Amino acid sequence: MAVLDMLKRRQDFTDTENALAEYVLDNVDEVADMSIAQLSAATHTSNAAVVRFCKKIGIDGYRAFRIQLARELERVRTHALDINPDQPFIEGASTRDIMSAVATLSKQAVDQTYGTVSTSSVRTAAQLVRGARHVVVHATGDTRICGIGFSNLLLKLGIICTMGDQYGDYLVVSNTLGPQDVALIITYSGTLLRDIGSSLDVLRARGCKVILITANEQLEGQLAGTDCVILLPRSETRAGRIATYYSQASIRYVLNCIYGEVFARTWHESMEKRDRYASLA
Repeated sequence: MAVLDMLKRRQDFTDTENALAEYVLDNVDEVADMSIAQLSAATHTSNAAVVRFCKKIGIDGYRAFRIQLARELERVRTHALDINPDQPFIEGASTRDIMSAVATLSKQAVDQTYGTVSTSSVRTAAQLVRGARHVVVHATGDTRICGIGFSNLLLKLGIICTMGDQYGDYLVVSNTLGPQDVALIITYSGTLLRDIGSSLDVLRARGCKVILITANEQLEGQLAGTDCVILLPRSETRAGRIATYYSQASIRYVLNCIYGEVFARTWHESMEKRDRYASLA
């Protein structure tokens, strides 16, 4: 997860760490150029406290913290374009303006997702998928289309993957799964979990592995026992949007990364399957 996002969340921070996080967020441009002595003086802490603060968010030392912070600031400056994810174009927009807005928003979604999603979560999801007997994707609406595309990719690797509502009943499908299987739940806003609540209870009871991809960070703590959570950057709102360009670009990117990780870790076997399927075409 990106440094700025971790500072905003402040998970399990002490009072000193909260004070440091608040100062950094309020003075992010200045902190990127500060020495450790300057930051500790400005926050009335010690050099040792600053080092502990860096390690708390997974960074080994203040120098590495400054480098990563500077990179994130540059990425924000480069991609902070005036495109509204909910309404990327307006009435009377030219065809060129629409094409430019959609291209910009799609690129911005991928760049922000790349800068936010942790590599370890993608790696864990891929490991679970790679070892699964059967993968079932729970998704609805526009996101369901992304899930179908991912299912098709996995099929090319010899991994059986179906949609949770494929046979019209989440509960029946969930009752066929067990410890060797994976349920992949994709819900940008988190509302899908209300619809599949009973199925989720069944999946847990049967020991099925669960992967959650969402932009709703509140779900991360609620889903105790979830084997992997991939937290997306949240830019769209449910009210007022005319399309889901941003969220779907973000979700497709993560799913493609999971597929790429699975392919890379089974390279020779995957290449043989690719060649075999190509010969059948």
